[in-house]
Amino acid sequence: MALLRCRSIRMLLVALGLATAAVMTMGWWWRLLGASRPFPGRASVFLEATEHSQIPQLYHSTHTRLQTHPDTAVPADRFWHLDLKGGAPKVEVLESLMVLAARAGATGVLVEWEDAFPYTGSLANLSAHTAYTMQEVHRIADAAKGAGLKLVHLMQSLGHLEYALKLRQWAELREGESPAEACPSRPATARLVTDAIDQLMSAMPSSLVHIGADEVFTLGQCSLCRARDMTPLNLYLHHVLHVARHVRTRWGVRVLMWDDMVRRAPVQALRALAGVAEPVVWAYGPDVTRMVPAYILRTYAAIFPKVWLAPAFKGATGPRAIMPDAARHAANTLAWVQVAHRMQHTRLNVAGLIITGWSRYDHFSVLCELLPPSTPSLVLTLLTASRGSLTPASLQDAHALLDCPPHVMLNPAQDRHLWATRDCAFPGANVAALLHRFARLRDDVKDMHHEAEEKGGWLTSYNLRYNFSSPSRVREATMSLRSLSSSLKEMYEEARAVLSQYHDLHTTKEWTEQHLDPLNTTLTSLRRSATTLLSFTVWPRRPLDLTQPNQPTKIFRNHSQSSPFV
Repeated sequence: MALLRCRSIRMLLVALGLATAAVMTMGWWWRLLGASRPFPGRASVFLEATEHSQIPQLYHSTHTRLQTHPDTAVPADRFWHLDLKGGAPKVEVLESLMVLAARAGATGVLVEWEDAFPYTGSLANLSAHTAYTMQEVHRIADAAKGAGLKLVHLMQSLGHLEYALKLRQWAELREGESPAEACPSRPATARLVTDAIDQLMSAMPSSLVHIGADEVFTLGQCSLCRARDMTPLNLYLHHVLHVARHVRTRWGVRVLMWDDMVRRAPVQALRALAGVAEPVVWAYGPDVTRMVPAYILRTYAAIFPKVWLAPAFKGATGPRAIMPDAARHAANTLAWVQVAHRMQHTRLNVAGLIITGWSRYDHFSVLCELLPPSTPSLVLTLLTASRGSLTPASLQDAHALLDCPPHVMLNPAQDRHLWATRDCAFPGANVAALLHRFARLRDDVKDMHHEAEEKGGWLTSYNLRYNFSSPSRVREATMSLRSLSSSLKEMYEEARAVLSQYHDLHTTKEWTEQHLDPLNTTLTSLRRSATTLLSFTVWPRRPLDLTQPNQPTKIFRNHSQSSPFV
């Protein structure tokens, strides 16, 4: 009886918490989306009454009962993007995520292997030293299949080929000095791409292949390209069509490509692609029509039998971001769902949504958001994409899928990054907790540095140049130095312990070097500056003169005068 009473109280707390979250979020989404309606006859997001007021179960399982189900009016396919060019997770992490993504409404996974695939033969050097083994690759494919997800390969075909062109073996294929873009006039460029695709397809057949082809910033500059007397657009199209036709002929599958390079191309250029490749239209803000005006989609509708739309769940708000802005990404996803519905009268046939999740902005960039702590954003965007809206009921489903305890409220209105989910039990929740503590420590270090060296008047470069400052003011400015240094030391230990559960040691080391080492540098610099200034007990008369530098003197202190960091 006591157990039943305890369980009843727990369920009541969940109901109260989720109801509060739903009420608080209504106004935010209403304002954000301008009270627009996803589908005719349906109340706007967060104003839709739930059919049943059942409380989701609070354990994560493939049998967790959800309150909402995919809407038949949304695009049939919803793929999530697994970008492996940075922070590639351990296979067991991906196995868990495949199941969770499918439960949230995904129908497929778009895998951008880059250098994480174990290429063989003449392509062996494409693989990073930490690439998955072929056995691990098959485990990933089996996990996708077991979760009911289509596995689709993404192989860049012209731009974003840094992982190949940075190497001496393929350096001669560069279009210019940048190792990002290959020369479309060299036959070896197309051969490199098609050989890589063939290895992927031989290992794991797929009904779709994405050939990338976005952000080709350098075209038509080398002597070979100039000698062909073709426009940059025609050089681009000639290469892309060659790769796409190879894929269709050799493997008999449909081809996808990013649309940005042809977004404003002439109609005759677009017609050359029709029937060969399907454009994937991407834009990552809540107002997608600013990047992709309606006339572009109308043009696509008249030319392409199928079009795909691409929001994001991470990797689109800054190259050094640590946690996704889940509220922004959910709004971005919903905006694309609404566009797909509004454009139906133009006969825009939206085959599906691809929800991207970039790990780096390019091969040379630092890591952005890691995948495990980005799981809440992935779940929220997939629920939005598959349900056609984001309602209190779907928030409750996110609560259940993320295995959240009763006190956690998913409230994007006030918690845009869903930091509250750090108390949940999904794979990656402890990384989210680590990141939350890191963000607070980073802000504390920045605040102290700003107060001491930029706002204050006793630890400036002038004070250090002349060894001239007030000891009491220096101590006051650095009074938090010891505690922050201690917290940073603990953060190093925690980061190594937590991140190594999900990533290899190289990713763990990279993350700590990118995020913790700069804090250590700042604190070390402050400590040295303060130590130098506190070594003086007498100072010269003004004006100060570098030709007669102040010399350190022996300091006699009692405990009340001791430096806070000594």
